[in-house]
Amino acid sequence: MKDNDFDVVIVGGGAVGATLALELDRLKYRVAVIERFTPAFSSSNPERVIALNYGSRCHLERLGIWPGVAAQGTGDIRHIVVNEPGNTGRVDLDAADGLGFAPEMQELGYVVEMGKLLEPMYALLEASSVKLFSAAHVQQFKTSDDGVAIELQSAGQTIGLNAALLVGADGTHSQIRSMAGIGLYGWDYNRFALVASVTCENGHNDTAYECFRKSGPLAFLPLADGRFSIVWAAAPAEAAQLLAMSDEAFITALQRAAGDITINRIGSITGTSPRASYPLELSVAKQFAAPRLALVGNAAHTIHPIAGQGMNLGFRDVVALVEMLDGELAHRDPGQSIILQGYAEKRRLDVMAVAGFTESMSHIFGSEVPGAKWLRGLGLAKLPVAPSLSGLLLKQASGVGQLGGAQ
Repeated sequence: MKDNDFDVVIVGGGAVGATLALELDRLKYRVAVIERFTPAFSSSNPERVIALNYGSRCHLERLGIWPGVAAQGTGDIRHIVVNEPGNTGRVDLDAADGLGFAPEMQELGYVVEMGKLLEPMYALLEASSVKLFSAAHVQQFKTSDDGVAIELQSAGQTIGLNAALLVGADGTHSQIRSMAGIGLYGWDYNRFALVASVTCENGHNDTAYECFRKSGPLAFLPLADGRFSIVWAAAPAEAAQLLAMSDEAFITALQRAAGDITINRIGSITGTSPRASYPLELSVAKQFAAPRLALVGNAAHTIHPIAGQGMNLGFRDVVALVEMLDGELAHRDPGQSIILQGYAEKRRLDVMAVAGFTESMSHIFGSEVPGAKWLRGLGLAKLPVAPSLSGLLLKQASGVGQLGGAQ
């Protein structure tokens, strides 16, 4: 095999692409990763964080990634409180209630800075046989019955690679998906997510809060240092106003939006970081696979952050694709159609179920139909006394219901 011949070439060296590369390296595939940027792991302000559930932790632990993540500090989510400010009822989820189906689970999830997730991944990549092309981008690729030829630009040079399988892991605005002519289902929410890190009087006590509001949800996610990372979905005009406010005015608006249930537990908000925003959208690729090509992570699906499931979905893509590539048939040719269609079939139902859940939550709590608010309050009040439903919600929140090959 020539130096530039690979079994699998992955475009996108983010958390999903890097994890897939490590998995395939373990299966003895010859793997290359093409990453547009030079890897950097420093913190930003506000911090760029992601929510990982317990199922994703199990996956990362099996790969040897999690100890490096945990050593740098994570915000542990042992409890989740769901409420609608100004309405009755609330739902409390507690990791201890899941010991019956996950005896080793002590947390439902974790809040991790992106750089602190990527750093141990790249340390493992450097120790592996994976070939990394950083500060590089794909100029074109061409598929054939026998494989895919990829042309990339790196350090002013054009480099040609050959592979049996090309994987697009290059994010929401995937160049690979676009070049393959794969369209999208979805829409722009006409909402922006405003993010910041805030300090409060009582700390977070390992608790995340989801406050459902008519204009969009407001989440408080616990950070390793005792602060919260907030994700506040707002209409464009409201988001612009919030970004322009003084810190004092912003804190006042945030406390009002959070409502009494949350503020009574966390105490007054006493400080805030700089604020940033990004647009919210739903997009699901019309195909997760094409000849000699598979899409994973946000290249395949970008969903509302309402339940913090985006990265977890991406890791489940990795698990599904690795399951299809772990066998004698796949090692003969990892890009053959039966393998890729099997992967697409595995992922479609899970992705659509999660996308459907996030959409339904947005519509239910955004509805102004007469009586809707009363029904929402009743539902929040009755859910805790319905063990089968609350147990299902707990499994979904922790990721145990979708662990599959990640155990």
